Amino acid sequence: MDSNPFSHNFVDLLRSQQSTFFSSQDSFEETPAERRERRIWTPIDDEVLISSWLNTSKDPVVGNEQKCGTFWKRIAAYFAASPKVAGTEVREAAHCKQRWQKINDLVNKFCGAFEAASRERTSGQNENGVLKLAHEIFYNNHKKKFTLEHAWKELRNDQKWCEISKAKTNGSNKRRKLDEGAQSSASHASEANTGDAERPPGVKAAKRNGKKGEGQAVTEFATMWSIKQEDMARKERLSKMKLLDSLIAKQELAEYEEALKKKLVTDLLSS
Repeated sequence: MDSNPFSHNFVDLLRSQQSTFFSSQDSFEETPAERRERRIWTPIDDEVLISSWLNTSKDPVVGNEQKCGTFWKRIAAYFAASPKVAGTEVREAAHCKQRWQKINDLVNKFCGAFEAASRERTSGQNENGVLKLAHEIFYNNHKKKFTLEHAWKELRNDQKWCEISKAKTNGSNKRRKLDEGAQSSASHASEANTGDAERPPGVKAAKRNGKKGEGQAVTEFATMWSIKQEDMARKERLSKMKLLDSLIAKQELAEYEEALKKKLVTDLLSS
């Protein structure tokens, strides 16, 4: 017989408190569903990411000479500095890269669906009708709905993204086109060698060519001026990027430096 009748009650009470404590700890742990919900990308997040990618990739030094890791760190820095996502969860470079790869893949596929829908466009069908048909084509091809229309609208008319997408799409056909081009060039060269000599131009034709030459000179001047302006804008942008890099690299910033950093980010994202 137990000499202390209260010992069992005390042990039972202690065990019940321990079980309650551990069960309450378990209730505070994040489930996988909660983690996914916390990390969901909103349309605004996507738009800021797209803007960061476009502005970073358009810079000649950043786009062509930077390592992949540094490139995505820069994009993550632009993303974090945007006022549109102030106060939201910090996105690491790896998160930005994974999200961009998904956006890029799905938007590319939807562009194909939209082109197919445009070819089937009837005379009385408007843009909304073509877009609706494109969604149907995408669903039939991939067995899922396209939910990144906001991203497609941001990217579809951007020259840089379209060039990269077309380059990737046409990569598999590059060798075949080169072979065809070589055969065509050889054929044209053969025809040129066997053809008759061209007749000299007449008086009227010479006058027409002279007028065309004047117009061509004006066009060439306008083209050169446009190229010069683009070059100046590119140099100014590069200067801003270098200044922003130096600010991002600093551990601590003065108040005026922080204000300058935000202004540079805003300018680069809006350009």
